[in-house]
Amino acid sequence: MLFVNHTRFLLVLGGALALLGCAQKAPESAGSDIEAVNTIAAGWEKAYNEKNADAVAALYSEDAQLLPPGAAVVNGHAAIKDFWANDIATGWGQITITSDAGGTAGEWAWRAGAFSVQVTPVVTGKYVEVWHKTADGWRLHRDIWNSDAAPTTAEAPPAQ
Repeated sequence: MLFVNHTRFLLVLGGALALLGCAQKAPESAGSDIEAVNTIAAGWEKAYNEKNADAVAALYSEDAQLLPPGAAVVNGHAAIKDFWANDIATGWGQITITSDAGGTAGEWAWRAGAFSVQVTPVVTGKYVEVWHKTADGWRLHRDIWNSDAAPTTAEAPPAQ
């Protein structure tokens, strides 16, 4: 009886070890990839705060899209550069970005978090970014954000 129990134990142990050996491990580069994305993303904040639309736009892929609140989709690198140049020229405020979530899967990564812009009144909001690993490194592929404040509505004309 002891031999049978011992054999069963070894079979169960062997099976468990085999399953552990088959389990997929996260690639060693996954941690370094998200660190790379976070470092590059910090460059976005720095470039914007320095009012450098060229450096901001350089972080986007050629086929990137901006999905700004209350506006049409902005398609492609050149249009994104124009968007940020106009934003810096007309509505710039010092921005602070905080990422509180993110991850990678192969050549794709994502980040999400909050931002605040030092204008009067202060604007706060949240964002989601999708990054793509290209031959030139990690680049923003999709960029969407919105304000925490409710959208303003136009006042109705006075009743006559």
